[in-house]
Amino acid sequence: MPVYKNIGEFLDFINVSNEKFTLFEWKPEKSFRRFDLDLNIVKENPIRDIFFHRDKGNMKLVYIRKHHLIYTVGASPKVQYQLLEALLEYVDLKFNEMYDVSVILSYGNFSSGIFNGFKEVMENIIKNFADLDLVKRIHVECRVCNIVLPLFVKKSFIENAESYPVPIVYSHQGHAILCFIDKNFQHRGVELVNISG
Repeated sequence: MPVYKNIGEFLDFINVSNEKFTLFEWKPEKSFRRFDLDLNIVKENPIRDIFFHRDKGNMKLVYIRKHHLIYTVGASPKVQYQLLEALLEYVDLKFNEMYDVSVILSYGNFSSGIFNGFKEVMENIIKNFADLDLVKRIHVECRVCNIVLPLFVKKSFIENAESYPVPIVYSHQGHAILCFIDKNFQHRGVELVNISG
């Protein structure tokens, strides 16, 4: 699956911000695009510890608030949301291993340049994403399309579940299927579901 193995080719940006400004941003080399409006929309959502998704047609946005920070990724519509969530979870882990963010933010007048050292870490995360063992590929049957689809599920989603099987919706080609995944990452059923929104 080329999207999974070469995720960097499908990413538009990764941003780590607080309410006031960007602390760190990664973009592909030679990218001059700005995503200020997208980041302003993300900052309007005050809910913490839940992943949110936005489909902009030409780009998928995934974001989450964790403690003092907002992590956002923009990517090609070809990338499944679970891959982007797994990426942001890992970025959060590594960013907080490298920096004591609450202490840094307690100083009112610091330069975001202090976080420039994270660029190399981010490049390694993106380059080695397929080897980090953050997701599992599960094959599920879509009875509408009559094909078997690859469904990527982040491991933390299943490992931290309160009960099994865990339901997950896979939306594709204008319809959606509800998949039930057990604790061994095996699918235990697939149903067609109606979409509203």
